[in-house]
Amino acid sequence: MDKQQIKLTINGLPKDFEAPLNLYDVLAQEEVIEMMIAVARNRTVIPKGDWAQTFLDDGDIIEILAPMQGG
Repeated sequence: MDKQQIKLTINGLPKDFEAPLNLYDVLAQEEVIEMMIAVARNRTVIPKGDWAQTFLDDGDIIEILAPMQGG
């Protein structure tokens, strides 16, 4: 299978990747620590258990959210 380039927007920044890839692959390539984060694809939160089965398409918008401490 030939690899193709796709463009994703991650936290507002455009980035190029080789497809096929899933959400888990993107987090690994971006060196995101998986604990205590939420991830949305095109404004839909993806449960952590679905990251490896969520394959991404050209133009997808990914938001990686970490909890904030308040007081």
